[in-house]
Amino acid sequence: MASEKENLHALRTELERLGLRIADLPGGGLAAASSAATEELLVRLRMMAPGVTWRDVLPELPAHWEPGRPETWTTPYRPFGPYDYQELPTGPAVHVVWDRDGGPAQLEQVAAAARRAGWPVYGAGLLRPPLHAMIVLERGTTEDQTSSFVEWLNEQAGLSVATIPRTGRETYLP
Repeated sequence: MASEKENLHALRTELERLGLRIADLPGGGLAAASSAATEELLVRLRMMAPGVTWRDVLPELPAHWEPGRPETWTTPYRPFGPYDYQELPTGPAVHVVWDRDGGPAQLEQVAAAARRAGWPVYGAGLLRPPLHAMIVLERGTTEDQTSSFVEWLNEQAGLSVATIPRTGRETYLP
């Protein structure tokens, strides 16, 4: 079984080969939310040729979801955990992965460093210890701020951004 970092690299490579952007994936990359899901998605992607659409890759997408248009990705709102907004509106969320075992202390160090650097961090929590965590930004964080924060995160030693599962601009079912 490949490591999380190897899977993420392979996923990015396949998407680039096919001409697909992970940012356009409805659901914000939830199809790759676990090692098993990522490996299953990689098998599917490797059988496809350039020119495919996200709907070709994921035919089970709801009919009203349009890749590249998050405003169409309606789902019931569910917080990622107690560190997330418990009710709407919400802010962007960034999924990070450590290169080695991480834990609550490492996550708190990253969140504290981000706050000291002026980033609008609302909360952070582990998804699947010890490698995965979610960092939630404050309501009203702009797309540019989120992009800059992602760049900052990717410069931090020992971790990388896996995906941005929530931009803060999604529409949810009532």
